[in-house]
Amino acid sequence: MIKRTLLVIPLLLMTTGCGDPPAACDRQCGEIRTLFTAPCASQHSGTPADCAAWVTRVSSMTRKLDKALQGKHVQDDVSEVLPRLMTAVGDFEAHKCADVNVDNVSSTDARQSKCNEALIATRGDLGSLYFSADVPD
Repeated sequence: MIKRTLLVIPLLLMTTGCGDPPAACDRQCGEIRTLFTAPCASQHSGTPADCAAWVTRVSSMTRKLDKALQGKHVQDDVSEVLPRLMTAVGDFEAHKCADVNVDNVSSTDARQSKCNEALIATRGDLGSLYFSADVPD
């Protein structure tokens, strides 16, 4: 995989006025890194109900990032990934996936499938944001 370079940190500094680069990096990239490395970010862990709190945190971070970047010139990678991530999170929330358990008889197979798809999309799009933004380790 070719790692694409994106200087999100200086861009966020300019758009949010967060202060000097190290402090802003800790705040902005730290949250993306934490969410990316969380157990629910893995394709092999957790049901939609198990990962609902994680998706809520991804949603909150995504809204804050989108607001910070409004009206600013943003690298193409981020301008493509951010709306997809917001859509995936919105789909998860719209299907009320926090209520869907694998063993829940009242959850229809179709709803379970849609929730799984939304969770997988959220994971993938967050991963794309992480790598597109070149978040430091």
